[in-house]
Amino acid sequence: MAASDSSDISEYMPTLTPSFEGVTPIWEYLRSAGRPIVLYGTGNGADKILDVLSREGLSASGIFASDGFVRNRTFRGMPVESYAALKARFPDMIVLLAFGTGRKEVLDNIDRIAGECEVFAPDVPVYGKNLFDRDFYLSHEAELSRAGAMLEDSLSRNTFRALLSYKLSGDYRLLRPVARPSEEIFEILSPVEGTFVDLGAYTGDTVSFYTSLFPQFHRVLAVEPDPRNFRKLTENTKNIPDIHLLQALVSDHDGTGMVPKNRGRGVHEMRAEENGTEIPACSLSSLLSGETSSLIKFDVEGNELSAISGGADVISRDKPDLIVSCYHRSEDLFTLPLKILEIVPEYHVFLRHHPHLLCWDTEYIFTCRPK
Repeated sequence: MAASDSSDISEYMPTLTPSFEGVTPIWEYLRSAGRPIVLYGTGNGADKILDVLSREGLSASGIFASDGFVRNRTFRGMPVESYAALKARFPDMIVLLAFGTGRKEVLDNIDRIAGECEVFAPDVPVYGKNLFDRDFYLSHEAELSRAGAMLEDSLSRNTFRALLSYKLSGDYRLLRPVARPSEEIFEILSPVEGTFVDLGAYTGDTVSFYTSLFPQFHRVLAVEPDPRNFRKLTENTKNIPDIHLLQALVSDHDGTGMVPKNRGRGVHEMRAEENGTEIPACSLSSLLSGETSSLIKFDVEGNELSAISGGADVISRDKPDLIVSCYHRSEDLFTLPLKILEIVPEYHVFLRHHPHLLCWDTEYIFTCRPK
């Protein structure tokens, strides 16, 4: 299916009717179950889930941490207990996972718990306030269908359907059949000679990975806003030739951006009128300043749409291969591909999810030169 093909993909979509036959939305299921709800994990994810439970007229009966992390502490007024203690008190409890992980030993422990309890991993957005629930799906069904119709291969379409079903149901097991290792991206990408731009370079892991895969890069431009990550990025990439590092927020403008004072999981842009901290900001266009881009990776903590808008002229001119994270905001699944195809309609579009609990590490891949 060509990227510009706008044909219907209803056969690839979840079976969703107004009664949601085949997919039970997680929050509706929790209300109808009438059983104790407990959270596994503390932190930002647990905060978000507790907030949604409250809005949905639900509450948590307890919270637990992995063995070894159960200390004399509380979270949101609840004692942090062990799984065994809560299981003894609530034999029929439903467990909600409040964190993401790719570690095998943690995944094995989750599977062990899932053998004794119902376990769900509610999809709460990393950034933004749009919860991917029944109303969100139905109000954006047309855009989701358009985005799905752009996908190039069966794995992309199956991944798209699995993501939608997971986001609605909270059943994390739906993601496992479509998970693929990062190395398989090599089978899609074929960047020409030019500059590799890593937007959201973190500590240098993707710089090292992609420069080892593609020796044709003449130069690397890597941007990371977080001071601690930037120090590690500098240290970890010191042996990579022709690399330029910039500590800044990637946006649609140059100058300054506003980020929350309590940054939580990562540095992301917020509205200027909100109470935040100023940080240097740059656009992709000014960052390249006439250089030819070969591959651009966007993983900028919910700023993806702004970053794409700020580099539309570069994307249109160079038609580089693109790797675009699409899991930070609920709307990313459709706003990002629709925006990029508006800039370069001839892109071929792929969707890949890497092995990870929750739908983090999910990305669109765009190329004009499919193998």
